Amino acid sequence: MTTVKPILRVFDYNKAIEFYIHWLGFKIDWKHQPDEAPLYMQVSLRDVILHLSEHHGDSSPGAHILIGEFTGLRAYHQNLLAKQYKYNRPGLEVPEWNPNEINVTVHDPFGNRLTFTEEVIEDEKTKE
Repeated sequence: MTTVKPILRVFDYNKAIEFYIHWLGFKIDWKHQPDEAPLYMQVSLRDVILHLSEHHGDSSPGAHILIGEFTGLRAYHQNLLAKQYKYNRPGLEVPEWNPNEINVTVHDPFGNRLTFTEEVIEDEKTKE
């Protein structure tokens, strides 16, 4: 199995921690920041691994990451809303191109988007 680890551009360590760790629930796996150099770190949530970088050439702001097969998305969505994060109140949507899927899209403070998706069975769709 090939592992893909997207690199997302971030500009402020504290904002990145507030968004990815405190709100979304990722954990810091490791970070690298030698004396006064830009930060580079890996964060993870379940089997989702992201690299966050302050390095200029690593990525451009405005990336859109699709996180598929995310189980328990309804409960995760409710957990996000319960945290009352003032900068983001995502909805739960059924995309028009796939009525058997639900999506939650969040926007980080740096212009990046993360869309969590889950395939649902017919009985689950009636809960929306």
